[in-house]
Amino acid sequence: MAYFGSLNLLKKGMIMLIASIFALEGFVILNCSTLGSFNPPEIKLPDPQPWPSVACSEIELERLHNAYKSNGIEHEIIAKRIQQADQALKNDLEFPPEGGQHNQWYQCDKCQIALKTVDDTHHICPKCNTVYSGYPYDNVIYSRKHSRLTNDMYACAWAYAITNETKYAQRVRDTLVGYAERYMSYPYHSANMGKKTDKPSASGGHVFEQTLNEASWMHQVCTAYDLVRKSDVFSESDHRAISDDLLMKVYENIAKHKAGKSNWQTYHNSAFMYIGGVLNKVELIRQALEDKENGFYFQMNVSVLPGGMWYENSWGYHFYTLGAVQQIIETARRLGIDLYSIPQVKEMYMVAMDYQMADGTLPRFGDSTTMRIPGWAYESAYHKWKDPLFLSVLPQSPTWDSILYGRKEFKKDSAKEIEFKSMLKEGAGYAILQSNGEKGRSSAVLVFSPFGGFHGHFDKLSFVYYAMNKELGYDPGRAVSQAYRLPIHRDWYRATISHNTVLVDRKSQGESDGTNEFFFTNSEISYASAYTDKAYPGILHRRLLILRPSFLVVADVLKANDDKDHIFDWMYHNLGEEISSSAVKKSDKAIEGQGFEYISDQKTGISNDLIRATIMTGKDRVEVIVNAEENSAILTGFGAGESILHKVPLIFVTRNGKEARFSAVIEPVIVDNDSQIENISFVDNETDGYLITVQLKDGSEEIYAYDPEKRSRLVKGIKTNSGLLCLRRERSGDYAILSD
Repeated sequence: MAYFGSLNLLKKGMIMLIASIFALEGFVILNCSTLGSFNPPEIKLPDPQPWPSVACSEIELERLHNAYKSNGIEHEIIAKRIQQADQALKNDLEFPPEGGQHNQWYQCDKCQIALKTVDDTHHICPKCNTVYSGYPYDNVIYSRKHSRLTNDMYACAWAYAITNETKYAQRVRDTLVGYAERYMSYPYHSANMGKKTDKPSASGGHVFEQTLNEASWMHQVCTAYDLVRKSDVFSESDHRAISDDLLMKVYENIAKHKAGKSNWQTYHNSAFMYIGGVLNKVELIRQALEDKENGFYFQMNVSVLPGGMWYENSWGYHFYTLGAVQQIIETARRLGIDLYSIPQVKEMYMVAMDYQMADGTLPRFGDSTTMRIPGWAYESAYHKWKDPLFLSVLPQSPTWDSILYGRKEFKKDSAKEIEFKSMLKEGAGYAILQSNGEKGRSSAVLVFSPFGGFHGHFDKLSFVYYAMNKELGYDPGRAVSQAYRLPIHRDWYRATISHNTVLVDRKSQGESDGTNEFFFTNSEISYASAYTDKAYPGILHRRLLILRPSFLVVADVLKANDDKDHIFDWMYHNLGEEISSSAVKKSDKAIEGQGFEYISDQKTGISNDLIRATIMTGKDRVEVIVNAEENSAILTGFGAGESILHKVPLIFVTRNGKEARFSAVIEPVIVDNDSQIENISFVDNETDGYLITVQLKDGSEEIYAYDPEKRSRLVKGIKTNSGLLCLRRERSGDYAILSD
């Protein structure tokens, strides 16, 4: 959530603002060339304005009423919302003295971990016990209080809509009018302001520190107002204050910050939909949809990668943005505007189904945390498309949303199971490898995606690996505490060093993407190869990933074209508790380079032989075996995971020169079973290309003849011109082709 920008405060009145944005008529100057067969509808609002307008439809509200009158679980779900409203009425309606601040400030600067709340004005570091008070720490608590007031108001609005009891409407009225009285008097501030004297950016607000947050806030605020606006508790002056002093002032504040291609602008557009819908202002709906450089059509054109993933390449931000997309298309539907036929809309719902890993989670790319496909996000999608695949992720018992949308299908046998298969996502930049062998499912993903902007990481040609029903090869995503402003985010989480790729000269990659070279899958083997010559100027890096049912093979070739020697660090991070290797011993010498300060318990060594390390993960273990090469330097230790306190085992293998090669086997081993891997080697083929050989302890071996240039060549008497020829030979047999 980027928040830096130049200050450009709104200086003209509302009429001039709208006139400049829309030029009154002929606002639509669109390029919908990538929206498929979608034909933008005429933007007009129902006349007369229906009630409700944006919160739900009349039919949806009737479903809630009927459920409340019924017996059983559906009644209990609605009754729980009424109970929440009753509790809200017991809470004091106490507004904070000013607006809230971003959670990124709620960190100990020294220890770089989240603070714990002692009380509203005292905040302690759980590691060094330093106590923080005042701005901006207190204001993070103010933000939480604003959210609580809003949640209370939201619960009361629904309670009123279902019961028609005035006490709930009164609480909504008092909250809305209270914010109308305070909004402009709250000091304008922004998320970059560590001190009140810092210059605010154009992305700030009054109740919250970002236009993003205030836009998101409008979902609950406008829903609440919509549900109760017909109540007699409101006077004409109340309606005027809510419209002019709150909703339109929030609109003006958001509209001054045009965020373009971003999750921010998608939430901005959602806010314009809500405000325009509840106030019956069609010009705001047009702005939300048709603004040629910021509107929803524009966002769908430029921000959704081929196949449906949000461009920031983070599942956290994909589903975060999908929340705003859902609000836009559902608000539009309730206003009589159909946006569901935009192809990118359904693609955004479908895409995650292809990325589910062996443990049921989604890979943690970019600024994301551990997550599964959020079933709650698919209720409206299933209501529209009735796709049985969505039933596989939707809750299997009634919820508020299932009642609202009228879903009656709750049995798993009605669902279409997510297909577990390897696939290439070339436009998005991922090769997904899946296997289902005797040891169960395993998954790996090779990353060559476009750079994801503010929430993207410097992770080209990295990979993740899942087996034994758990995550093994680890991408840390971001810190759970959102440590965006701290050095650890820049130098560890976002940096190349925390990813399973190759670090060059101990510095992070530049903003870059990669290119897929080839991809193959069958029932026995799946593999992918990609390269980048953009991550490091003058360095060509090729990586090959081969997934077998019992292990993962990783091969790298790096070549410099500047005739200089370089340092190449092959890096692997694996969730677990311990790491051991006979090739290393305790080291007190600090390694210089970006992010190395976050590696604890460092042990180092030099080896001319095969390198082996064992990582314990519960009762199971992972064997990491790297090919032998003279003067290979080895580092083991622990890097940061979900926080600086969460330690994740790692092994780095370092080679120097104008080029470097690495081949490794990563082998999951269940409980007390023996490792199958005897050796791995990486040599030139007699003709062209390379031979990667994996020898197993039962006497069998596998050869992967790798040639990215796909030259015609002989391998063990077999002629091939494929990028990768995979052979297997049992102890005393001939070589059999696994793939060609």
